[in-house]
Amino acid sequence: MIHRILALALAAALVLSACGGTQPAPTGGATPSPAAPAPTAAPEAPTPAPEAPTTAPTAPSAASPAIRVLATQSFLADIAQNVAGDRLTVEALIPLGVDPHIFEPTPADVRKVADSNVLIVNGAGLEEFLASLLENAGGERTVIEASKGLTSRTAREGEVAVMSPEELTDALCVEAADLFLAAEEIAAGADQTSAVELGMHKEDDHDHAHDHDHAHEHEHGGKFWQVTLTRQADGTYAGFLKWDAEGGEIAIATSGGALAVTSVDSGKAVEAEETLTLACSGLTQAMIMDVEKGEYLLALSGFREPKATLMITMPGGHHHHDEGDPHFWLDPTKVITYVANIRDGLISADPAGAEVYRANADRYIAQLNELDRFIASEVAKIPEANRKLVTNHESFGYFADRYGFRIIGTIVPAVSTGASPSAQQLARLTDRVREAGVKAIFLETGANPQLAEQLARETGIKVVSDLYTHSLSDADGPAPTYIDMMRYNVKQIVEALQQG
Repeated sequence: MIHRILALALAAALVLSACGGTQPAPTGGATPSPAAPAPTAAPEAPTPAPEAPTTAPTAPSAASPAIRVLATQSFLADIAQNVAGDRLTVEALIPLGVDPHIFEPTPADVRKVADSNVLIVNGAGLEEFLASLLENAGGERTVIEASKGLTSRTAREGEVAVMSPEELTDALCVEAADLFLAAEEIAAGADQTSAVELGMHKEDDHDHAHDHDHAHEHEHGGKFWQVTLTRQADGTYAGFLKWDAEGGEIAIATSGGALAVTSVDSGKAVEAEETLTLACSGLTQAMIMDVEKGEYLLALSGFREPKATLMITMPGGHHHHDEGDPHFWLDPTKVITYVANIRDGLISADPAGAEVYRANADRYIAQLNELDRFIASEVAKIPEANRKLVTNHESFGYFADRYGFRIIGTIVPAVSTGASPSAQQLARLTDRVREAGVKAIFLETGANPQLAEQLARETGIKVVSDLYTHSLSDADGPAPTYIDMMRYNVKQIVEALQQG
């Protein structure tokens, strides 16, 4: 079984420091918090809840400490502000409406992180930019991983957990076609801006490629080589090249012959988890394997021609998160873990505020339990046969698990929005939507609706394109706080699915 690619490791060690000043609050402010009893687990049989809390979290009258708190996402800043209360101000790093999957920090963002004493992150691989951002910012700060302690979900029965061999073969051929065309243009001089060299180089009387800089690199991370081989005594051709791997699950495709992959560091051979037969762009076979970060020797042998084509890519060209699905916050009962982690992190950074943070956390956890009951009561209005979700990308898994939905499929077959589906994948999704009798497809705000609208035309379903999943709205919008965001999304989903 091919498992999803795990791409980025998140370092979140808590390191204390002290700086001065405060930051402005995130747009949207804190979720209102009435006085409430101690948190309780959500009941099995949910009951409707009041529309919304009405008062803000309170704190004892005291001067706020000189601690600058920064959260990566707006919804995370709002959750943290409820814990911080009046004692601290929490700013959001990523602007409203910006997808964290594709966010690229600016020099101003690096300065914000450098000036912070506390940085709150979602974790679980959501912030793919985080490692380089922390390195560029330098200094020391408390880093709070909000999702610490939560376990990434696995697909339930009936969900499309991974690409089938047929889907994977199609995706690899799409990637190969793009890479092959680009390489031909470069070789012909059509791309004068590229310094890519295709072919082999002489060094120490042995033919081999110097490194991966001599390959054409595709925007999704695929690399493509035209490799010149050396004639052997038996009339076949062989050669090798060295490759620097970033680590993760990869596909290596060749145009025939045999391929052996060996770690330069350990000397151990890497075995293929699965082998596929291809017939595209000169490629005839592909090996799927897991590799660790490091340098590898790729030995090519048994080729009948003096040149070999070789492609290395992530299966389907998709980017995946290192720890699986990071969208825990779309289940409010999991946000209780966020609150506990934020509370404990703020106490570590500001022990004098411990009483404030504990009291505010208890109030907000009570609101999350109330939100959970509200969502369950709203979902109960949807006929069970209609509780089927098709979304833009893999983000609603935890929501579906909590409230009894079935995930039929996604337009982008990844937990990141940075991937692209093939025509074959869209065709299979269209078939699944028809077979399952899906009523609607749901997109987050800012998502490109083109493919969803195409799917809707072919299947007759509706498109709901204004869910807030990764960002809050501005103060005048429908989702200025995390709780408002969840209530708004649920009402949109219920309205779209409860009829018929």
